[in-house]
Amino acid sequence: MTLYAFGSNGCGQLGIGDTEDTCIPQSCKLLEEQRWPSPIRAVKGGGSHTLVLLESGELYTSGSLFGPRAGLSSSAKSISKFSRVSSDQFGGSKVKLCSALWEASIIVTVDDEVYAFGSGAKGELGLGKETASHSGKLEKFWPQEEQIVDLSSGMSHTVVVLSNGDVYGWGNGRKGQLGDPAGIIWEPRKIQKVAFEVVRATCGREFSYLVGTPKDGNHVILGSDKFSIRSAAPAAIPGWRDLGASWGSIFVISGSDNFRAWGRNDHGQTGPGRHSGSFVQIATGSEHVLVLTKGGDIIAWGWGEHGNCGPGVDSQGDVKGWWNTIHPYRFGKSSKAVGIAAGCATSFVWTEDAYDQPPQDSKEVSETKFTRGKQS
Repeated sequence: MTLYAFGSNGCGQLGIGDTEDTCIPQSCKLLEEQRWPSPIRAVKGGGSHTLVLLESGELYTSGSLFGPRAGLSSSAKSISKFSRVSSDQFGGSKVKLCSALWEASIIVTVDDEVYAFGSGAKGELGLGKETASHSGKLEKFWPQEEQIVDLSSGMSHTVVVLSNGDVYGWGNGRKGQLGDPAGIIWEPRKIQKVAFEVVRATCGREFSYLVGTPKDGNHVILGSDKFSIRSAAPAAIPGWRDLGASWGSIFVISGSDNFRAWGRNDHGQTGPGRHSGSFVQIATGSEHVLVLTKGGDIIAWGWGEHGNCGPGVDSQGDVKGWWNTIHPYRFGKSSKAVGIAAGCATSFVWTEDAYDQPPQDSKEVSETKFTRGKQS
């Protein structure tokens, strides 16, 4: 399996071995190993750091060390290659979920223990009012018999979903994104008055998007109505298949042929509107979007000033009024794109070429070509 990255890279958060922004996908590098030891489950991007979670429960990090420190020197401030994080930092357990805030990371182990790393002056760590820069385990805040099934973080707040449909959150809740009463929530607090069992959550900058089962399509948006993020929402999203939120927009793939987006659109964030059903997976960054299509192409649009939407932006650094397409064969003759992720002006694609050929070098990848597609 090969991981590719492009976009903002001032602190090495792309993990490609340097600190230069790039609009061309480059193969990520590992500090201690030649290959990923197991398939990639998820990639999460913060302000200037990135977490990679493997199916084996192993965790890797690159960029600013706002996450677990990967066994590096305490004086190290950033790394430009992905380094494995010792499970000793999680009590020896494997990791099942992770998320990245602006300068912090949240880790959930297979034993349902929650750890916070990094810093934040608005409760981002969930470790109490006196703790703004620390690493530690959160006290268990949910019923013993329940498990954590989903985790999402925005710029400065976090939401977790339990197996019984309850939701807890902490961090900056001044806009009501963590329920009432609004304010900074220093320790995990249950979000009350949600009228359905939640199965999925995703966080914008000043809102939380809580979603029920695809069968019922229930959803609710907590927090600010900036960019009409609440008032423009549909009544329900039955049959949803995938969804995400950028800082100011929400995106939903549902049914066999429906794509909906609403919210902030000054950089073209809401993209092509309704689509013909070729969208399989969506990844939402701070103000840009990646989509994996049925044909294996990667489509990108929105704010692309740092190269995170590929080459071909307008004079404002946006991909607005069209989308860029990265064709799958550009990642290797026998490669197949199987996953995508987006962070703060960062983009990631991982391919299933696993263990039978070496990653492409930068020269070959630099020949990647993009095409434009008009919005419909």
